[in-house]
Amino acid sequence: MISTTQLITLLNQNTPLENILEIIPDLDFVSYLEACLEKKGLKKSEVIAQTNMQKNYAYQICNGTKKGSKDKIIQLALAMHLDLHDTNNLLSLSNNGLLYAKVKKDAILIYALQHHYNLFKTNELLIAQGFDALD
Repeated sequence: MISTTQLITLLNQNTPLENILEIIPDLDFVSYLEACLEKKGLKKSEVIAQTNMQKNYAYQICNGTKKGSKDKIIQLALAMHLDLHDTNNLLSLSNNGLLYAKVKKDAILIYALQHHYNLFKTNELLIAQGFDALD
């Protein structure tokens, strides 16, 4: 698979767009989530148990039948111990905004991801800083 850096290089050159689009893999939220689970050796049930979502709703998000909010996707990312890159990819593929370090709540979430906080500890941190917990 071609790297993002290689794609950016091609996009900046005079390579015909059609040629570039042919080598870009078809990514969607569900397949990326499945790849993250596999890479981490996790099961959906294990991850969902570490969120505060109802099981049925969480499974619907994971299977792509429901669109998860930014908070829900971040809960999944925290439960999977994803890094910022993979979390932002999930957020992008779920049509949610990326985490941006210059936004205070996002900075807290980035800190929690980078320090491998669980949902409970992340929510404590958010509340201590005057933000709502992830719902």
